[in-house]
Order: sequence, then C-alpha cells, then structure tokens
Amino acid sequence: MTETKPRIHLICNAHLDPVWQWRWMEGCGEAIATFRNAVEIINEHPDFIFNHNEAVLYEWVMKYDPPLFRQIQQLVSKGRWFIAGGWYLQPDVNLPPTENIVRHILEGKKFFREQFGVEPKVAYNFDSFGHSSGLPRLLRDHGYEFYVHMRPDKEVLDLPASIYIWEGSDGTRIPAHRIEVGFYHTERNNIKQHIQKGVEIARNQNRDTAVFWGLGNHGGGATREDLAIIEEMIREERDVDIFHSTTDHFFESISPVIADAPVYKGEVQRIFTGTYTSMARLKRKAVQASSAVVQMEELERHHPGGEDEESAGLRSKKVDQIWKDILFNDFHDILTGSCTRIAEEDAMELYGRAMENIREINMDILSRINRSSKKLRAHIPVSLYNSLEGLSKFPVEFECMADHRPFWDEEKVLVLSDRKGKIIPSQEEQPDALLPFHRWRRKVVFMADKLNKGVHHYGLNPESVEDLDKSAMLYLTGDFGVKFRVVKDTADSWGTDTWKWNESVGEFMELADSKRVIAQGNIRTIQESELILHGSSIILRQISYAGWPVTEYRILVNWHGEHQRLKLVIPVDTGLDSCLCEIPGGTISRKADGQEHCHGTWMHLSKEEAGTGSSLSTINRKPGGINIAHNGLHGYDFVSGELRLSVLRSAAYCHWHEYKLPNHSESSGGHLSGPSPEYMDQGLHDIRLAIWRSGPESPAPESISSWLNAPPLVYPHLPVGNG
Repeated sequence: MTETKPRIHLICNAHLDPVWQWRWMEGCGEAIATFRNAVEIINEHPDFIFNHNEAVLYEWVMKYDPPLFRQIQQLVSKGRWFIAGGWYLQPDVNLPPTENIVRHILEGKKFFREQFGVEPKVAYNFDSFGHSSGLPRLLRDHGYEFYVHMRPDKEVLDLPASIYIWEGSDGTRIPAHRIEVGFYHTERNNIKQHIQKGVEIARNQNRDTAVFWGLGNHGGGATREDLAIIEEMIREERDVDIFHSTTDHFFESISPVIADAPVYKGEVQRIFTGTYTSMARLKRKAVQASSAVVQMEELERHHPGGEDEESAGLRSKKVDQIWKDILFNDFHDILTGSCTRIAEEDAMELYGRAMENIREINMDILSRINRSSKKLRAHIPVSLYNSLEGLSKFPVEFECMADHRPFWDEEKVLVLSDRKGKIIPSQEEQPDALLPFHRWRRKVVFMADKLNKGVHHYGLNPESVEDLDKSAMLYLTGDFGVKFRVVKDTADSWGTDTWKWNESVGEFMELADSKRVIAQGNIRTIQESELILHGSSIILRQISYAGWPVTEYRILVNWHGEHQRLKLVIPVDTGLDSCLCEIPGGTISRKADGQEHCHGTWMHLSKEEAGTGSSLSTINRKPGGINIAHNGLHGYDFVSGELRLSVLRSAAYCHWHEYKLPNHSESSGGHLSGPSPEYMDQGLHDIRLAIWRSGPESPAPESISSWLNAPPLVYPHLPVGNG
C-alpha cells in the first residue's frame, strides 16, 4: 500500500488502427494528423505527456512529414512524448507464428532505439483478441517487465484482479494489467466519468490507478476540451492525486501491489472466435509467407557472402521490406479478417510483394552457390535447398521441361540421379499444364532420405521406356475418412459472443463414380474424388506414400456459402480427449470441450493431457495418438470421436452484429434498404492437410508442418558450375 495519497496516472494515447474500415493510406494520413495535433497540445500544456507505440506509424511520419518527426524526437528527449509499448505494431497474438511475434518486438525496439534512444519496459496490446500463453516467455526473453491489455473484458474472462501475475504455459511469469477503466480510449464526452471511476478505484483499493484516455481508434488523441476538464478535476480533487503519466511510470509506481498480486495461469482467452477463420485466404497466405521468409533466411545464413558490399546492402534492405510487409498484415484487424474487402485485397498484394521478393533473393543466392560449385553434367541439372530439421525422410516434387523441344519420336522418361550417379527412385505425374505436346512438361516426385540441411544437386537424364527398370506399382491405403460438414454461422465478422458452431446444415456428398486413381507408382498413390453440397464443390485428393506414415490431403474448395462455415471433420478414437496445440511462443494442452479454439499449424491428439515441460518427441512416439498439420486452418473444435477444423466462413465483410443486414430475398417495394452485403471466402481455396498416427518412428508435428508450408526449394535447369 502507498504511504501517501494514491494517484491517477492519466495515460494519453490515440489508439490508431493503420487498417480497419479504411485502407493504409487513410491510416497514414490520420497518423500524421494525430501526431501533429499531439505536438500542438504538448506545446500549449506544460504538464501534458503524450504516449504512443507502433513503430510503423512513426515510420510513416518520418517518411511523409520529416519536420514533424524531428519535432517528436525533440519532445521525446524532453520527456514530453513517451514511446510506449515498443512493438512494430499491435498484432493479433493468436494467429502469427512465434517468429513473427519476436520480429514485432525486435523491429519495434530497433527502430525506437535508433531514432529515439529509448527502450520501453512495458509492452501492450490493447485491442488484440486474446493472448497466447506463450507470450510471457517471449516478453521476458526480450526485456519486458510488464504487460498491459484490454481484451478479453471481465464479462468474458474472470481474472483474479486487474493487476495480476500472468504465468504462461511453460511456467514463465510476468506482471500484467487488464485496463480497468473503460477501454483504451475515451469518447468526446466521458473523460470526467472515466477519471471519477479511476478515483473511486484508487480510493477503495488505496493504490495507484491508470486511466487511459484520448480519442481513438481512428486516431485523434487529446482534445483541448478534455484537458480543460482534467485541469479542473486536478484542482478540485482532494483524496487522490491526478497527473499526466506513462505506462512505464505506472508500472514503477505499483510495485507494492505487484508483490502481492494473485497468479493467473494459462492463456488469456477467448473473445471473437470467428476471427480464427474469417478471411481464410489471408491466414493461409500468412502461413506461407512467414514460412518462406524464414526458409530464405536459413538459406542465406548457410551460404553468406560472395558479393560486393553494395549488393549485400541492397539485399538487406529488401529482406527488411519483406519482413515489414508480412508483419504489417499481422495487425489485429487484418489477419483476423475483421477489415473490409478492399483492405483484404491490399493485404493479399502485400503478401504477393513479399513472396516475389523472397523468390528473387532465393534465386540470387542459389545462382551464386551454383556458380561456385563443381560442374554438374546432366541433361537437366536440378538444385535443391533443404531447410527442414528433424525430418529424415520426406517427399519432394517439382516440374520441369523435358527438353528444349518435346521428344517427338519416342517415349522417354526422366531418370533422377545424385552427384555420384546413384539412381534416385522417382515417378512422373501429370503436370499443371494440360497441353498435348508429347509430355513436354513433366512433374517429378521422389522421396528424399537422410538429406542434410543445405543445397544439393541432382541430374535428370532421359531414358527410353523399354530400357527402364520398371519398379512395382504400389497401391497404398491410409484413408482417415475425412468429411466436410457445413454448419450454420450467422455471427458477425468477429464471431461476437459465439463460442461454438455445431448446427449442421449438411455434409458434402461424393458424386457417383467420381473416385479415381490419378497417379500410382513406386513413390505414391493419389486418389481423387469430387464432392458437392448446395452449389459448392470440393475436389479431394488423398495421397498415400510408400514407406512413409503420413497421409496427405490436397483439397480444392469452390465455395459459395453465405452465413455458413465449412468444417473439415476428422473421425478419431473416442478415447482421444486431449489436444496439444502449437501456439505463439510454445504449446498448450486443451481438453475436448466442443468449443471453438485457436492454434497454429499443427496439433497432437492423445489420451493423456501433456504436462508442462513434456517432451513433444516423447509424446508423439506413444502409440494411439494422432497428429495433424495444415497450411493455416487455425480454428477448431474437438469433441469425443471428432476433430473439426474450421476451413472457411462466409460472414459479411466488416460486419458488427448490431447492424442488421438487409434481406433482399424479400421485396423492398422500391424503398431504400441498403446495398447487398459482400460475403467472405467466396470462390476457390487450396487446402493442404497431413494426418499420421503416433508411433516409434513418427515424424514430429512441427517438422511436417514445416514440410507442408516451406517445402524444399527446387530449381531445375539452373546451371551448376562455371567450367
């Protein structure tokens, strides 16, 4: 308890979503206007302090209004403007992989250290929709001492106190604070009520209390009207001191309270469960881009140098831009699918730019490596970069042209061999292109075995079919009986106040005579079938591999639902009732409760709940469990006998449940009733899924996830050697 009067820490900020109901250009303009307003008010009020985080907003100001940025630098040095939080932006902290969360911290800290010479102690994500129990470790690992959040609010999640000790899934602890007065902002007419509420808490609990104020979430910040009210309350209040403060100062002042704060263990969840699936394309592309940039950096790390300083500098800037493009889309109103359709398109274009830059850098590095390598003599040289760890065996596939022109006169196959001339068993399959040019385009598949991380070179050479040693064709099974169920989903974009979706409106049915074998050889067998329901269709391809326990599914969905959700249903043993999931910063075990939860890109189902510190390798090798990996199906529910992954949901774009959607199925009689809403996730979607049973030789879930989302890079026709 404090020996003097308790205090109200007035922490002025301007919560500003770079993207939400608007595109980034509007967010940028509002950031400049908000920061300019803050500078003016600081100069008018000698005691006022402005707080703001999110490096991306400062970058915009630095780029588009340099004089304003220099003014902010001066105010920071004088203690009148406080750099709070210190992240790149306020991302969703449920969906991005661990590496992304780390980069948000590192990018933000680097920017604020270089431009302002500061490093905040307090991290905050005011508006993020739930908080992974892996965060305490990530925060502690990067020097943070305190964490502030708003959601989930007290009506949704009962915390033991607004100031508490948060213990993560691995036992790491960090003091935390859930905002207890209002949200992260004030309206134009409620500053007095907020401060009065803060005074009441401070009096009753005899401790310092924080009141976050300032217009948001389209920026704004402090107003002169609010400051006049604040100054009057400062003069009149007798029991509590009211003053302008910062998040770090508030943390320092409540150390006596923190010492006795109750402990809360586990994840700070849940709210807005629809965001685990909304705008599913973004989520899958996020997984792809994040996996690809990490793979690219691994390639460069193992093969650095070999270029002049200027070229290295340009590539470093390009890598920085790639990460910033990806991190920007992690924002809690983009990746979650709560923005508008045009903002979704902008985000997809950002991912496209990132992926193209990744491809250019990969090509540059591989070309440099190949130039310095011993020459490979082959009809078609093939270079492969493997970044996978902990996976001794995995399939590789790629396409190539068989020659400069087709083999018109005779049928030939392409035989794969390593540098020593050893034949690598492979099979050819139908390529993507459907041209009748005598199999000019080829798809080649082989099983890599004990392939070290790094660059490897192979050769493809044509041989006549009659000269080829024909291996036995294998017809393999491994069907897990996956089903596709459509459930009713009338919730808004966020899935507000909805915790489960289980009201079935039908299951996709297989068309008669549609099941067929489309590829069969000594590496794998692919079965294909077509399913339909209510105008939507699914092409399901099940892939079984020889001598490899993983069954892979490639699924092409043509979706036309409205107010519906597509669930991919995996029947499982009724004895499996615990789910170990990947989450940002670690893993978490959850019981089968039938409610919608969020996870990363893999999970392990078992009969026993995994305890803290359990070895994933050991758990996976216990017989009876099932592993699942995928390319971004983050939402799921689990009940006895079924795991149900949320694939798509067709909520209206940027729709809040209090707005009643117009019903154009009924005649409006010519009266205004609003435009027809646009629905998410319409059209084509590519889904990848892998399922395999646990056992002594089972591959680890995180390794199969890496294989699915960042498979080995393969470059046919890229010359190897100079001489």
